Amino acid sequence: MPARIGNIDAHTLHDWIENDEVLLIDVRESHEHARAHIPAALLKPLSRLGVEPLPQADGRKVVICCASGARSLMAADRLLADHYGSVCNLDGGLAAWQLAGYEIAWDENAAAGLFPGLFSLLRSTG
Repeated sequence: MPARIGNIDAHTLHDWIENDEVLLIDVRESHEHARAHIPAALLKPLSRLGVEPLPQADGRKVVICCASGARSLMAADRLLADHYGSVCNLDGGLAAWQLAGYEIAWDENAAAGLFPGLFSLLRSTG
C-alpha cells in the first residue's frame, strides 16, 4: 500500500483522541504551542523534524497539526518519506479545532505574557 496523506476534520480527530486511536503531533514552534494547543498534542516543531527522534505510532493513526494546516502538510510530506507509512493532516489546523468548540490548553506563563494581570485577576475572583 503506497504512503499517503489524508485530511481529517476536527470532529474526526476529536473522536480518535477520545478512543486513544491517534498520535497527534503539533509542528508549530514552542512559543506558539505554549499560547494554545490541543491537549493531546505532542510538540515536534517543523524546524526540528529529522533532528529529534519521533515516537512510534504503535498502531495508532498519525495526525499532524499546526495553526491553519499549511505547515502540517509540509511536515506530513517529510514524515511520510522518513518515518510513517500513512499520515493525516488536521484540515484547518488549530483554528478549525477551536471553531468546532473543542478544548484548548495553554501554558499559563505564555498566556500571562500576552495578557498581563489576567491570571491574577481570574484567581482573585475565582
